[in-house]
Amino acid sequence: MKAVYLLMALIVASNSAQAWEVSTSCVSSPYYGTASCRTVGSEGPPTRDYAQEAEDLKAKQQRMKEWVAFCKPASVQDKFGVDRLVYARANCDFGRTR
Repeated sequence: MKAVYLLMALIVASNSAQAWEVSTSCVSSPYYGTASCRTVGSEGPPTRDYAQEAEDLKAKQQRMKEWVAFCKPASVQDKFGVDRLVYARANCDFGRTR
C-alpha cells in the first residue's frame, strides 16, 4: 500500500514540473469533418513592470489624499464605545470622491 502512495506522489510531482508548458491536442471526426482543439498550460509567470507599479502606487496615494481632503473623515465613539467614522460630506462612506 505504501508503494502505491509513493507511486502516486511521484506521478503528481512529475506532472507539476510541466506547469509552465503549453500543450495543444486536437481531435477531428472523419464523418463530420470538424476539429476540436484544447490547449492546456500557460506560458509562464507574468513579468512585473516595476515602473508601472510605482506609478500606480503614486496615483492611488493621490486619490486617497483627494478623498481625505473632500470627505474629511473623523473618528467618533458611539454609545457602546465603538469607533465610527463620520464624514463632512454625504455618501463618502459609499466611495464618493467629488
